[in-house]
Amino acid sequence: MAKIQTKGAVIDQDIASVLTPIAQIISFSHSGAETETYDATTIDTTGAGKEYAATGYAEGGTFDFTLFYDSELAGHQALTDDLTTPAERNYSVTLAGGTEMTFTAAGISFGFQGDMADAVKGDVSLKLDQLMSYTT
Repeated sequence: MAKIQTKGAVIDQDIASVLTPIAQIISFSHSGAETETYDATTIDTTGAGKEYAATGYAEGGTFDFTLFYDSELAGHQALTDDLTTPAERNYSVTLAGGTEMTFTAAGISFGFQGDMADAVKGDVSLKLDQLMSYTT
């Protein structure tokens, strides 16, 4: 069983139809996709357990990352541009070793923080439209 190192991972965003790496990312996470269910319990259900059934849909979740924020970098400007002019944008996550997963973000949230003994960091959350393209 392989252990994939985080070092070497690249997160790209589509800028003018070219997948371009986002610089200075410190950490990233995917909140996790989830299949949608509904409460299928009926009054004649036996036992105390509720019953659930699949709707056939899945929620893509969010892709979140923290970076050292630099408003002069084109990739960081593209992120904040999506706040002022909302648009869907394509992204790619390539892990060390070459595993690539792509997704489209339908929405973005962005915030930043500064601490006395640290550099300014930005927190980005991308709302997935559909599911990430998982390697299966």
